[in-house]
Amino acid sequence: MRRLDWDSSFFKLEVGEIRINDDLKNDNYSNFDLIYVKKNEEISIPGFKLNYEENKVIFEKEIITIIEESNCVKQFSTVKYNIEEIYNLAYESGKYSRFLKDSLFGESNFKKLYKEWVDNSINKQFADDIFLYFIEDKLVGFVTYKKHLTYGQIGLIAVNKNFQGKGIGRQLVNEVENSLFKDKIKKIRIPTQLENKEACFFYKKIGYKIIESTPIKHYWKIDDTI
Repeated sequence: MRRLDWDSSFFKLEVGEIRINDDLKNDNYSNFDLIYVKKNEEISIPGFKLNYEENKVIFEKEIITIIEESNCVKQFSTVKYNIEEIYNLAYESGKYSRFLKDSLFGESNFKKLYKEWVDNSINKQFADDIFLYFIEDKLVGFVTYKKHLTYGQIGLIAVNKNFQGKGIGRQLVNEVENSLFKDKIKKIRIPTQLENKEACFFYKKIGYKIIESTPIKHYWKIDDTI
């Protein structure tokens, strides 16, 4: 088991992680408040209770050509935008997030985390670029992505709930695919939750396939002060 420094600092908790091949015999759990367990089987951790579990999946697609671009999609650095509107879209993107679905985190921590994600995407720590989708000067969607050596990965993607089902998500994904293709990157990945049926259906519909599935369980210390 290892300590997760970023999570521990951000949530002001001692957060650890147990991975699928970790040997649990000699681990000291008492120093932790929360442990992420990435194993299929449910395990027993003395002094802890299982409060939430999900399956994280990663979709992948090979990019084979440039797709027609939409005039509604703008690179965030070229237009004016209201940061609060982007934050609200980020909250929409995280409606299936384990940091919202796990009741012990609380909505305030979830929003703090996703605001941090947006801020660090804008300053290029978490993302290389952001695309915004406008309808008559109204921001209704956005997507962030980061380039790796052999693939690009979408971080956040969301469409205003009043504008969903109109092909906006597809156009945002297309913009990322085109940008990667121009940079000679031929694969793109998108992580989501298997429990997010709408997103999984959408990605399969536009040609993506699941290449990885990881169970994630949250074990919290049984302590009324946490």
